[in-house]
Amino acid sequence: MSSAIKYRFIVGSLAIMAGTFISKADLLSDGRNAFMNYDFELASELYDKYEKTLKKSPNVAGAELLEKYRIQLEIAENSLDNVQKIEIIERIDVPASEFFKYVKLPANGGKLLDPNVSLLKNRRNISDFAFSTESGDVMMWSENDDGNREVIMESERLMDGSWEMPVNVGDILNDGGNARNPFLLTDGLTLYYSSDGEGSMGGYDLFVATRESGSGEFRQPMGLGYPFNSPYNEYMLAIDEYNGIGWWVTDRNCLDDKLSIYIFKTNEVRRNYNPDEEDDIISLARVNDISITQNPDTDYSKILKDIDKRNAQNKLSSEPEFIFPMEGGRIAKSFSDFRSNAAKRSMQQYLQAIEEHADLEKKLTNLRMKYYNTDKKKSSATALKNQILELEKQIDWQSDRLKKMRNTIIKAEQKN
Repeated sequence: MSSAIKYRFIVGSLAIMAGTFISKADLLSDGRNAFMNYDFELASELYDKYEKTLKKSPNVAGAELLEKYRIQLEIAENSLDNVQKIEIIERIDVPASEFFKYVKLPANGGKLLDPNVSLLKNRRNISDFAFSTESGDVMMWSENDDGNREVIMESERLMDGSWEMPVNVGDILNDGGNARNPFLLTDGLTLYYSSDGEGSMGGYDLFVATRESGSGEFRQPMGLGYPFNSPYNEYMLAIDEYNGIGWWVTDRNCLDDKLSIYIFKTNEVRRNYNPDEEDDIISLARVNDISITQNPDTDYSKILKDIDKRNAQNKLSSEPEFIFPMEGGRIAKSFSDFRSNAAKRSMQQYLQAIEEHADLEKKLTNLRMKYYNTDKKKSSATALKNQILELEKQIDWQSDRLKKMRNTIIKAEQKN
């Protein structure tokens, strides 16, 4: 007898024995428990019974909760027609407080930063981590907005090394709830994140959204469905695009202080199970046993060893010549990464201009220190002040020049 059938038998028997003594709260609670156990038919029956009690004894709060539960039940049931077919390599249970440390992304896949390390002044990250692109020029995290909702924020590093004013990437990601734990693909346009909004089938679900390359605004997000989502909480999804490996984190089948990380092979094209051809689509959606997703001819231990080997190699890899973000998520790290000879020449000029800009900044700092220690009544102080003002103008001009040079490089590469 399956666990779902056992549960239904026990609850049904208790209801028969209790007769009219079963309370409204018990009906709703038992329906929710059945839902969490993937017994959607029983959950629906218990919700119907609870609804009948509301007609005799109205309860506004109970009616609102029932409506929420019914919506989640409908999403969960409908999603069974589109259970994605993936191969799960391994499941590991890790401490909930630091699960992101067990997601072994390659160096070119971005970074998951400790949420307690504040990279931006006066910002409070409430995500489980902060996400940074490989170049370190874009960072994303979550904050509470004025309405105390969790919203995803983004900031880009400016030419002088400072960060632009963080912006909310879009309320469309919240869908009436909270959004957290962002992970951006290398294209700079595809975002995976977790949300408990109206499109969720339980607590926090995983969603994907793509942004317009021109405006930067995100389009309507889509839930990932089974097996990634569940009636429980899903915390994050991260992808190693170069090696076809993914990680998703959930609290299903876990103790209170643990989370499960499922490591899986990504599909270039989504493939779904045919529910009419599967004996137990619930098991495939729930993923109680990862072996039912695996190919018996695949050596999964070798894949895990390759992941560890790549991470070891990444740590030993040499520093790049430079980090230059291009359109479409490309990162140029050496002159060989450019196809255009014109772009290579422009890059040489750009690097030289950066050195000149750094020299000017250093000179300005020295002049300011000298001015600070000079008697302001002396003529030498006036001369220093004029030098500082003139140097500040040069630095502003140089900053504008660097921006134009960056655009020249990108345009030259686009033409090739």
